[in-house]
Amino acid sequence: MDKITLRRQVKELNKQYLSREARSTASQRICQAIEADEHFQQADHIALYHALPDEPDLQELLNKYATLKSLYLPRVEGDDIAFYHYKGEEELSEGKYGINEPTEEKAHCIDPMRLELIIVPGMAFTKEGIRLGRGKAYYDRFLPLTKAYLIGTTFRFRIFDYIAHDHWDIPMNTIITD
Repeated sequence: MDKITLRRQVKELNKQYLSREARSTASQRICQAIEADEHFQQADHIALYHALPDEPDLQELLNKYATLKSLYLPRVEGDDIAFYHYKGEEELSEGKYGINEPTEEKAHCIDPMRLELIIVPGMAFTKEGIRLGRGKAYYDRFLPLTKAYLIGTTFRFRIFDYIAHDHWDIPMNTIITD
């Protein structure tokens, strides 16, 4: 199945399985699993994300660890993303896709090599870590710039046996679902 068809299938699955309550419960479980992961516990510089309505919500981690670890959020900058230090919700503004993003100057983005852990959203994954993104390739362009440990997050109904992928697709080190 090609990526476009799989994205359509995931959207249909979301309609069937992803109620507001189901997303909230699953997101809480995903946050707990991330928090229990040894890579999260050991890392000081962690990239997270602000979720779209059909992604696991990591706000619980942002709230809890904002002062305990150095957390970073992405900002879309043209065809790329860069990550900036998370200083609280009041330091964010709505970005290109309606997602709250950091407002810092470009000069203050973190060097990708300083990130120890990146929590990566995906529409779907395989158990082997192959990721289906939204088709804009923001993470595809960013991930080769870092050596961070990669944790993909999604809902359990969005794990597939096979996802078509390209040679530039970087697999996640692990996948966390609800």
